[in-house]
Amino acid sequence: MKFKYLFILLLPAIVFASEGEAHEGTDIMARSVNFIIFAGILYYLIADKIKAFFKGRTNQIASQLTNIQEQLNSAKKAKEDALSGVKEADEKAKELVELAQKEAVLLEEKIAKDAQSEISHLEKAFEERMQIEEKKMSKEVVSEVIDTLFAEGKIKLSNDDFLNIIKKKVA
Repeated sequence: MKFKYLFILLLPAIVFASEGEAHEGTDIMARSVNFIIFAGILYYLIADKIKAFFKGRTNQIASQLTNIQEQLNSAKKAKEDALSGVKEADEKAKELVELAQKEAVLLEEKIAKDAQSEISHLEKAFEERMQIEEKKMSKEVVSEVIDTLFAEGKIKLSNDDFLNIIKKKVA
């Protein structure tokens, strides 16, 4: 097989070989035929390899474009998912803010109610304490005045008068 190719390759050289005589014309025709034969042989030998190379390169570029398209689609989907996630997060944040505001109002009302109840309880305790202290002071003043009057001997009361006073006090 290689001999055949070698023969075909050398055939133009054999056919157009000259004896060294000077020709008046040019050998452009012979050279053109030689070039065409050479180009044909070269095409015959490497055409399949060149076609395979370019076909492989085309397939490689097509697969790269397919991969890029898939990556682009997945990136778009991820972007849409992220945007929907952000939208959901915003809605949840708004709901949480509204819930927190409602809870704050309820807590404020409860604290105000508890504070009012505590204030009224403290006022009542203060009033009771004031009444107890007033009674205590009045007893002390009465006791002091009575002790002073009896100690100086300014008031002379009989046993009947004491019994009347005690009866009035008890009744």
